[in-house]
Amino acid sequence: MAVTVRALVRVARIGALTLGGIGVLALYVLAIWRAPEFLVNRDLLIKAAPEQRLPAEHNARLIVISVGGALVVGTGLLYTARNYRLAHRGQVTERFTKALERLGSDELYVRIGGVHALEHVMRDSPEHHGDVVEVLVAFVRDRLPRSGTEAADETPWIHPPSGTDEPELPAEPPPDVLAALTALGNRPKQTKHNRASLNFRQLHVRGVQLIGAQFKNADLREADLQNANLNRADLQNANLTEANLQNAYLFSANLHRADLRRANLQNADLREANLRIAVLLRTDLQNAYLTEAKLQYAYLSEANVQNANLGGAKLQNANLRKADLQNADLGGAKLQNADLREANLQNADLREANLQNANLRGADLSLASLTAEQLRQAVLSEHTVLPEGLTRGPLGEIGEKNLS
Repeated sequence: MAVTVRALVRVARIGALTLGGIGVLALYVLAIWRAPEFLVNRDLLIKAAPEQRLPAEHNARLIVISVGGALVVGTGLLYTARNYRLAHRGQVTERFTKALERLGSDELYVRIGGVHALEHVMRDSPEHHGDVVEVLVAFVRDRLPRSGTEAADETPWIHPPSGTDEPELPAEPPPDVLAALTALGNRPKQTKHNRASLNFRQLHVRGVQLIGAQFKNADLREADLQNANLNRADLQNANLTEANLQNAYLFSANLHRADLRRANLQNADLREANLRIAVLLRTDLQNAYLTEAKLQYAYLSEANVQNANLGGAKLQNANLRKADLQNADLGGAKLQNADLREANLQNADLREANLQNANLRGADLSLASLTAEQLRQAVLSEHTVLPEGLTRGPLGEIGEKNLS
């Protein structure tokens, strides 16, 4: 019964299309026949001589024929474009499916090929961008070793075995994981089709080469990126709380509004990096290179910036309250309106540093942490708030208060 109904529907559809085609053709023939009446003035046709009337009628009918031909060609082009889109979508879907099959292979080179195939799909088809990102993120998290904390969360022990240590993590990720990270880092800029987010919490990929990578809005909390090369990488709004970026290369990286609370950035190369409005609360920046870095409005309260190089850094309106800046190089740094209350500036180099309108009240003066000599080498203004142990003379000279 169902087959009979389906056949009747098909016959009815074919009949309707046939009748419709015959109707359109009849109207087209009628339009050609009556074209002179609509396109040429009727009075002129009646009064004109036959040798003038015939060419006029011919030209009118030719116009209708040309318009009909243009409509047929346009319809054919639209139909061809539709078929091309459908064929392209089918090809991309097939490529996506085959790439997924390769990711599950036991052979390393096959998995790497699958990653590259997905990367090509992501670039060729913006509609599949989010799908590919989701797959590659899941692949990376599945293939990488997990930290002891994460494993313990999944398989809790009532009585943990004694004498076991957390396994040592590899210095570099496996080649297939590195290929997936590279594909994600160098993916096209985010589009309206990209629904997936980069969730790499507790990722362990030391020493990876991800120059210019795109990790905007990525979740990299507690990630181990020690020695990673992220020069010119886009980490805008990224969550790097407690991340290990020791010895990482972040030259000219974009860390605008990034969350780096309690992150380890010892010896990191952050020259010319964009850290505007970044959160660096209690961040470890010992021996870090921050020359010419953009730190306007950054929150560096209680950060450890000992021995760091901040020469020429832009720290206008930055919050450095209670920050440890012992032996830091602040030569030529721009600290206008910066909050340096209770900061430790022992032996800090303030030559040519701009401290106009900065607040130094309560800065630690123990062990001569901030001396009059240091401030004499800096650029101050009448609104600069000096520490309690220092005073400004009638001509603006800085000296120590006479406590006797």
